[in-house]
Amino acid sequence: MEKHERRRFLGEVRAERDRLLPLRAEATRTTIEMVRKNAAQVSEPDLVPYLNLAYLLAVKRGFGEDQLMAFALSLANWAVSAISDLAECTDRTVEQVVDVYETAIMAAAQAAQAGEEPV
Repeated sequence: MEKHERRRFLGEVRAERDRLLPLRAEATRTTIEMVRKNAAQVSEPDLVPYLNLAYLLAVKRGFGEDQLMAFALSLANWAVSAISDLAECTDRTVEQVVDVYETAIMAAAQAAQAGEEPV
């Protein structure tokens, strides 16, 4: 990306952030509610993606695209923060923590291609 394009893109990101900022409080409340409810189901890992999708669809249908975008931003911010905290608490780097998850995802994908049960 050229310098001019990068500058224009960053301006667009700032403008979108400013536009979504008034939705932040509701998005944060929704994020907390979703994490509390769906994390309680972590013992059923096949169920969690459906619950997460249900929240996303409910936000989109109930509040529209802007609130969905604010919710997605809130979720992304929480994920980054949680990974950073986990790295700190386990004396690992963020990259090491992400590598653990990425390796598990790749192993599951390979197992699925081979028709095996994921580990």
